[in-house]
This record gives sequence, C-alpha cells and structure tokens, in this order.
Amino acid sequence: MKITPTTLTLKQFFSVGNEQFLIPAYQRRYAWGQRQQRELFDDLRLLAPGDTHLLGTVLFLSDTHKPDINQLELVDGQQRVTTITILMRVLARRFEQERKENTAQKIAELLQCEDVEGRVMPKLQLGDLDHGDYVRIMDGGDISEAENDCLAGAHEYFTDWVGQLSVDELNAFFHKLMNSASIIRLDVGAARDAYKLFETINNRGLRLKPTDIIKNFLLGHASSLPAGTLDKVKGDWRKLIVALDGLDSDDFFRQWLAGKLHRKVTRSKLVADFKAYYLRHVQEAESMTEFMSSTIKDDEDEEDSEDVAILGEEDEATEPPAKVKKVKLTVFATALRQSADLYSKLLWGTTTSAKVNRHIGNLWRIKAFPAFTWLLDMFGRKSLDEKAQVRLLQALEAFMMRRHICEKRTNELETIFANLTSIADKDYEKAVFEILRGHMPDDDEFESSFASFPFVPAVIDRARYALEMFEYKAIVHKNEYYLADPDDLELEHIIPKAADKASTKKDLGDWPSYLGDGWKAKHAKMLHRIGNMTLLADELNVVASNNPFLAKRKEYAKSNIRLTNHLSTLNQFKFKQVDDRSKEFAEQAVQMWKV
Repeated sequence: MKITPTTLTLKQFFSVGNEQFLIPAYQRRYAWGQRQQRELFDDLRLLAPGDTHLLGTVLFLSDTHKPDINQLELVDGQQRVTTITILMRVLARRFEQERKENTAQKIAELLQCEDVEGRVMPKLQLGDLDHGDYVRIMDGGDISEAENDCLAGAHEYFTDWVGQLSVDELNAFFHKLMNSASIIRLDVGAARDAYKLFETINNRGLRLKPTDIIKNFLLGHASSLPAGTLDKVKGDWRKLIVALDGLDSDDFFRQWLAGKLHRKVTRSKLVADFKAYYLRHVQEAESMTEFMSSTIKDDEDEEDSEDVAILGEEDEATEPPAKVKKVKLTVFATALRQSADLYSKLLWGTTTSAKVNRHIGNLWRIKAFPAFTWLLDMFGRKSLDEKAQVRLLQALEAFMMRRHICEKRTNELETIFANLTSIADKDYEKAVFEILRGHMPDDDEFESSFASFPFVPAVIDRARYALEMFEYKAIVHKNEYYLADPDDLELEHIIPKAADKASTKKDLGDWPSYLGDGWKAKHAKMLHRIGNMTLLADELNVVASNNPFLAKRKEYAKSNIRLTNHLSTLNQFKFKQVDDRSKEFAEQAVQMWKV
C-alpha cells in the first residue's frame, strides 16, 4: 500500500488551485451538531499564541495529478472539511462587513478551484442530498429553505459566534485558523487501499456509525474484485442512502439483519454480525482476508445487559452452512438497497396501499417501532396480498396495545419479532397469530389494566388512537370517512389538568369546589385515565360557572364526534363518571384488540 502522509496548515491544504474535494453520493450526510461545531471554534479561539492545533486526519482517494481539475474523493474527514469551509465562508462575509475586501477575497480564492480554461468551481462538492443546501450557504442564498438542519445550523452558529468577535479578535482567529491549525493529509492511489486504511483508522479508536463501517467494508471488498463491481456497489449504496434519508440507517441495518438471522441484533454487535452474515452469503467473500482479519472494538450498550434474561446464550450461527444460498456481491448489494427502499416506505407510511399506510400510522402512535423488523420481512413476501397484510397489521395493533397497556417488558419485543421472520409461507397467518397470542396478555388482565392505565403525556398518542377506535365502533364505521388529523383534533381532558389554577377557574369554572372534599388526591389518580378523555375539533368556548361540567356540556353537544356528543347527555361528571366510563371503554377494548 502506497500512502503519502503530509501535514499541512489549512492555508496549504486549500491552496492547490486545481484540486476539488469530492464527497461522493454514497457517503452519509453532513451530521455535525452544535457541540462539535462549538468545540472546533473554541479550540481555535482559545489557542495560545505560538501553539498549534491538529484538526485530525483526512483520507483522499487520488490518482496521478494532471493539469486540469483533479477530483479527490474524500473517503474520511468529510464532516471536518465541510465544517471548516462553512466557517471560512462566514469569516469572509465578516471581513467584507469590516471593509477588508482583500482578506475576504483571499478566503474566497481558497474556497474555489479553477480548470485549464479558467472556469471557477467550488473547492468542495457535497453528495446529492446535501449539495443544494451547501450551495445556498456558500453563495448566500435563502438558508431557510435548507433541508439539512445541521448544515443550516453550522452557518447560523458560526455567523453568531464570529459576529461576537472584535476586529482584533477576528484577525487573530483567522490567523490561527489558516496558520496554526493543521491537517494530516493521507493520499492513497487505489480504492482498495483507501477503504482498507479507513478500516484501520477506525479500529484504532475513531468513533464511527456502524453504517459507515459497513459501507467501507462493502466498498473495500468491491474494490478488490473485477472491474465494474465497485461502481455497481457504489451505485446501490448511493440509492440506499437516499432511500434512508431522514431515518436512522443503523436501525435499518439492525432490523434488516435481525430478520435475516431470526434473532435480536444489538447495536454493539451489528458490525460483527453483519460481517459474519456477509461471509456466509456472498460468493466472493471466500477470498476475503484483510477486511476480516481485524477485530472491531465494540462498546457495551444497554440492550446487551438484558439479553441473557430473555434469550439465554445467543446462537451465533442460526443457519446450517449447507442450507445457505450464496449470491454475488452485486446481487447482495441490490437486494440490500431494495430492502432499504421498502423499509423507508414502511416507516414513512408511503406504500401503494392507503389502508396499509393508515395502519402503519396507528403503529407509530402506539409506539411499535420494534415491529418493523418483522414488517420488513412480512412485506417482502410475495405470498401475501393486501388483505392479508391488513389482517396481520390489525393483529399487530392488538398485540402491541395489550402488551403496552399491561406494561409487559419491551426488551422482549425485538426477540419476538425477529422470531416471526423465520415462519414459512405455508399457513403463515395462522402461525403468526399463534406466536402473538402466546406473548399477549389475556382478556382479564387487559381489561383490568386498561381501565386504570395512566395515559400520561409521553403516551398520549395511544389514548388518541384508542378514542378514535372507540368512535369508529360507535358509528359502525364503514370506511366512508375518517376523523381529522391530530393537528385539527384536540384530545380533551374533561376534568382539566390544572383544575385549581386561577386561570382555569376564570376560564372553565371552579372545579375543586365542584369535585368536593379530597378532590386533589383523586384528581392525581384519575386525571390521565381514558374515561376522562375525549376528542374535540375546536377549542371550548365556555362561560365559567359554579357547575363547570354543565358549561362544558353545552360545547360537547355541538360536536359531531359521537363519544363527545354523548357526554352532553350526562347530568354530572365527577370521579365516579371517570371510573365508570373507563370501565366501559375497557370492556370494549377487550373485544376490539383481539388476535
């Protein structure tokens, strides 16, 4: 491996006029937040005169230099380089404000490159997803339109921090940035060596997302294979990153792999488990040596501490080697990209079926994220039509509602859903239902728990979901219309949350006097029960009175929502009514959420 390490000041690093740094589309998006940006800024601001500061290592995949523009692929260091260029642009604008056009022009020249025909281009070019936002920032466009909050934040924070510097501090800061801060630049001529070096750097302590390590692992192996393989794998990886935009890519890999291994996969073991799976399933992996020789040092995570209680000892090799069907790397990469595309459609609820999307929305409100391990597998089965998918989603809603309301251990869910991925197509629904029933609370436990369950703010969406389902039952719903979105439909506490506040008494009436002696203790116990909640499309317009429920009742009578309108038939609403209504809902819940 030929490596050319060079320690450069930032002025030297950016000064080669015919070099353009390229962040390829398959790299992850810019993700530094305020903490990392502030640390970089303060490290330079507080640097003592005469001291130097090392900004770290950047790794380029480069070819033989030519007179025209040389595009250098930035394999590692894109977060730092992007941040520094935004800081430099902000500094240039501050110097323009101070009428120091010469200094501003010097910075502008460092942030651009020029081809043999004199055409000027940006020094740094980001991948497809971030390119538009980056151009807006660097060219002074409308930052409010930026989609990447991290990029917009970098510009906003640096503008604020640089704006607080006096002119002398500004000059000193710029001098430190250009002349006292240095970068170790590594140039590698072959893709295979670049990815191998990236792996080595990571193994020695840099903290990277599992997705980044997996990407490097795949591209590194692809670079050692016949011509064309690397470009094909890069193309699929780029599409995978685009599909997962806005989602946690580590979650995708963890849940995808759990579905393949039919067992829980923790974040700390994700990389090792992925590599082991890859070796068993990719034909060309038989020739791998250096990419499997090193050991990834994984951190402990919270999930691992509870695995033993659920699983006992995990079976690492869940598939007998004789049964494993190996595929070419290009086929593997395409299938992985297709799974990412399906995963994205499922999580965003953008499948081709409106019914499916509606049920996925319900799952988000119930907080059923662990179930997407199974859903990714289930929706990938060609043997299931839309009706079967909807039946299974309805069963899943019932399963999750019962477990959540009865407060069963959530760390068991990933194991349960991973187990569902091992079911054969024959009698699939029947087998799924049997497994779900085996891990689901019975009717008596669910009814008792539902009546007394506290739907506190953290799980208020479950209460909204439950009330909507009760409303559909009350109107004998036939899919003719649906209730408004949560933005237009308020969840109303009938007995108010802050019953004894002066503002509540002024607006809604004297609830403490109405509820009677000892109301406070009962209020704390009963406030968040389902019987004290209803849905309302508009804010209440009540006139405070000595009987505050009667004042509310007039408003409830105007509602087209059956559950809310029914409240107007009650003569009073105190804690007994909360308890009675909660028990009535609990009886309905047992019948509604069944598998």
